[in-house]
Amino acid sequence: MSKPLLSDDHRKNRLKWAKDHLYTDWDLVIFSDETTVYLNQVKGRVWNPPGNKKIVRTVKHPTKVNVWGCFSSRGFGRIICFKENLNAKRMCNIYERALLPTATDHFGPGSTSWKLQEDNDPKHMSKMAKKWREENGVQRIDWPSMSPDINPIENVWHLLKMSLQKRKLTTCRSLTAAIHREWKALPVELAGRLVETMKNRLFQVIEKKGDFILH
Repeated sequence: MSKPLLSDDHRKNRLKWAKDHLYTDWDLVIFSDETTVYLNQVKGRVWNPPGNKKIVRTVKHPTKVNVWGCFSSRGFGRIICFKENLNAKRMCNIYERALLPTATDHFGPGSTSWKLQEDNDPKHMSKMAKKWREENGVQRIDWPSMSPDINPIENVWHLLKMSLQKRKLTTCRSLTAAIHREWKALPVELAGRLVETMKNRLFQVIEKKGDFILH
């Protein structure tokens, strides 16, 4: 099992962050993230009898779709699928097309009670993205570096890719359509349960003194 290498500073910052957010109301947070889905390239494991090995043919440059998604305790929000690399300009476009409509759906028109969760990727921290959030009244919750294990949306990506693995998809278009179908099929209750795990995640980070957790 491969996990990020955490420095002493990473662990200290994660530990402090967990203690500072023990009383955060996670029901008012929209969790977000990006992932990449490859066409028929979801990894799996099989048992092989001695002397036999399962061979899987792969292509050098597999078809892929990039996905941005979000959710809150009130359910799963909008997703955006795209083939290009995500930069600051495209990030602002996603904020406009997916984040704000999700906030309206989940918290009501013009609500400012919610906060956005996202990692510290350069496109999120860019001047353009910061300016857009300021101009549109989007508050961003602080997030520790090297902490995908704390973000419950990682569980959503895992479930999504497991569901896609069961489908026989042959084109980028069919993959994109399948991603939208599987995302739409995610139950609202799952979103609420994932948000409820945040308190336990924080306790685990504190118990492990800031080290990586399994969730």
